Amino acid sequence: MEDNKREVVGPGKFVAYSYKLYNDADGELLFEASSKAPDVMVYGVSHEIVPGLAAVLKDLAKNDKFSVTLPPAAAFGDRNPEYELSLDPEIFMRDGKLAEEVSVGAILPMMTAEGYRIEGTVLEIGDKIKMDFNHPFAGMTVRYEGKVEEVRDATPDELQPSHGCGGCGGGCGSDGCCGSEGDASHGCGGGSCGSCCD
Repeated sequence: MEDNKREVVGPGKFVAYSYKLYNDADGELLFEASSKAPDVMVYGVSHEIVPGLAAVLKDLAKNDKFSVTLPPAAAFGDRNPEYELSLDPEIFMRDGKLAEEVSVGAILPMMTAEGYRIEGTVLEIGDKIKMDFNHPFAGMTVRYEGKVEEVRDATPDELQPSHGCGGCGGGCGSDGCCGSEGDASHGCGGGSCGSCCD
C-alpha cells in the first residue's frame, strides 16, 4: 500500500526552499537562492530565518509555491543607529598593519563575543573603525517569490541550533552574501563585536 502522507513544514522538519527576494518599493532583485543552491533550515530550530517568511512556510509541502510581501518588522528590521559602532583598529590588524580588505564600503565578516557570525560595513577609518551592523536590507519592505524544494524529518545533528549563517531567507545553504539574520545575530545589539573573521 502506497504511503500518501504529505510531509509539511513544521517543528523539527528540515526544509530546503528556493526564492527570489525583491525590494517591494522598486522591484529590484536583491537576492536569489536557486533550486540548485537553496536556503535550508530546521523549522523551529534555525533562529536566523526571517520571521515573516517562517510563518509563510509553515504547513507547506514539497513543490508548494509561496509569495509574500513583508514590512521591515517582519523581515530585516528597521535601521537601528545602535548598530553603528566605533571599534578599536587592533581588531583589524594583521602582521602589525591594518588588513588590506579594511576599506570604506567593504563588508567584513566579524564574530560577536557570544560567538555569532555577523557582517558589518566599514563606514569610516580613523582613530577608530566605524562599522554599520544593520542588515543591508534593514528598513525595506521586501517580497519573496519562491518554492519549497524539500521537507523531511531533521537528523539529530541538524536539530542542534546554529549561529548566524545564511542567505536572505535566513537558512544555511546559500553563499550568505547578505549577512546574518535573526534576533541575536541581526547586529551587535546588546552584544559586543569581538573579532574580525579571516
